[in-house]
Amino acid sequence: MLQLTQNREDLTKASGDLQASLRAYLRRRIADSSQADDLLQDIFVKALLSKRAGRQIDNLTGWLYAAARTTVVDYYRSQGVSMEELDENMPEQQADDLQLHAGLASCLQVFIQQLPDKYRDTLMATELQGCSLRHLADQEGLSLSAIKSRAARGRSMLKDKVLACCHVEIQDGLVTDYHRHAVTKCGRKCD
Repeated sequence: MLQLTQNREDLTKASGDLQASLRAYLRRRIADSSQADDLLQDIFVKALLSKRAGRQIDNLTGWLYAAARTTVVDYYRSQGVSMEELDENMPEQQADDLQLHAGLASCLQVFIQQLPDKYRDTLMATELQGCSLRHLADQEGLSLSAIKSRAARGRSMLKDKVLACCHVEIQDGLVTDYHRHAVTKCGRKCD
């Protein structure tokens, strides 16, 4: 958890650490990339003004993402877009979902490559190439139970890698949003 103290360097460091993640968050919500960049600057200006006003921000990452959400809402309101109450259970637009899942899928492939060989190969075959567990067990000369165990262990290891690097929001079993932690345990191996 980053803390914003009286030191301006903390906000500068957070700006560098979170800039790419916040930009990606905004780009998923704002079609115009230059407008998203302008909004990104506005978010950091809000943080600086809040700091100058003497407010203590204990969780800078959370604060910046909350500011990003309200900045997006304010942007659309200023554009005259109706901000009617939306049903929380309503699925998001399919295009946004595809972009979100494509971005996360590219990260998953990098993390899968980092797994030990037997787990990596099992996940690649079953999850990415569509090979059935039974077929893979026959091909490898292993029991179906052994392949199921490898797949489960590989998915668990993959989940741990993703969650160490990214904050992932899931609703009804589907990923609804994700962003990289400001300071990650993955050592930026997901780039």
